[in-house]
Amino acid sequence: MNITFLIGNGFDLNLKLNTRYSDFYKYYIKNDPKDLLSKSIKEDYEMWSDLEVGLGEFLKDIDESQIEEFLDSKSTLERMLSEYLTLENNRVHIKDEKALSEEFKKKVLNFFSDFNALDKDHYHQVISATKTQINYNFITFNYTSILDTIVATAQKNCKPFGNHSAGSTGYNDAVIPPHHIHGKLTEDLILGLDNTEQILNDKLKTNPRLTNYIVKSAVNTALGEKKIDKAKEIIDKSKYICLFGLSIGDTDGMWWSYIIEWLKRDKDNRLVLFINKNTNVQLSGQEKIRFRDSNREMMLERSRCDVLETLNLIQDKIIIVPNSKIFNLENIILEEYENG
Repeated sequence: MNITFLIGNGFDLNLKLNTRYSDFYKYYIKNDPKDLLSKSIKEDYEMWSDLEVGLGEFLKDIDESQIEEFLDSKSTLERMLSEYLTLENNRVHIKDEKALSEEFKKKVLNFFSDFNALDKDHYHQVISATKTQINYNFITFNYTSILDTIVATAQKNCKPFGNHSAGSTGYNDAVIPPHHIHGKLTEDLILGLDNTEQILNDKLKTNPRLTNYIVKSAVNTALGEKKIDKAKEIIDKSKYICLFGLSIGDTDGMWWSYIIEWLKRDKDNRLVLFINKNTNVQLSGQEKIRFRDSNREMMLERSRCDVLETLNLIQDKIIIVPNSKIFNLENIILEEYENG
């Protein structure tokens, strides 16, 4: 059985890295100011508030004769993004490997600690009925290798990573190296759109000279590494899926749809949304319930399903955890450097 974490840029930001698109843009514009996309970003930061969404919007003013120029510029942008994020990635140092391993282990194994009493009861019932090893999986949407380093450190120092009992039998549980659904800084980095409808140019939506290179699922399939298949397999074998540091944006809509369908499949499946809103939602019962319900509805909207119909089926299976400190890691330290 899997307990799976889907990890986004909020994980790196939580470690105080400068990995926002706006941070990268400064580096990109300074180092390649004449590139096609660099010039557009400099002229209209608002349109490019989300890099991948911005690509789809930029294409509304591109004709078929400019596709190659656009793709060349996108390649330059991807190379520059890899360079910039590598600088940020290399700032990370571990203060104490064993202490980090124990810290990470404790936080992952107790991911349910902020659940309400009802959801905690359900978690303990599921675990006590699990007569197999539990694998703690990570599907990361990040290109950086920080999470990989942390997991590898925990694997080395925590043997086993965890354990649980079902009936009279004890089982050793494991943490699994992260699966990079969009590639890594040095290998198969994928940047693009979720589907052709996000190309805001009707003349280009069906042109394979563009779509084969900008729709993420098409690029993933063409690379032949079966990353989508592996991610779906991990999800299918999970009882809990936890989203941390993800904006749940439209450019990864296929995954939100898949997770909602997974949630419907089994009465015991649970989706956990760790929401960092920097707001106090503990003041009253009303505020807590409204915060929970609005985030449930947001998740369903992004999954492109019928919100009201689906909400009635699964609303109690989506657990909202505000302002969690689950991945606040004291044994990660950062080296300072001059950006750009």
